Amino acid sequence: MNDNGARSLCHDEALDTALRLFAAHGFSAAARARDAAVIAERSGEPGRVEFWVEVCATLDRRMARDFLKRKRS
Repeated sequence: MNDNGARSLCHDEALDTALRLFAAHGFSAAARARDAAVIAERSGEPGRVEFWVEVCATLDRRMARDFLKRKRS
């Protein structure tokens, strides 16, 4: 049995979302994903924060890393 099945499914969903965001928003797609992570964070939805950070990282790793650094501070 593949223990990474759920993780792979989540990654596939994040990749699909990243591609759709890029198609809709071009180079601002990563910022849109980061903004969605901020909204999820303020709403108290840690699972959604993680998802949107993964989407952001798919598009712009540095932006996602900076978001996580800010979050830890």
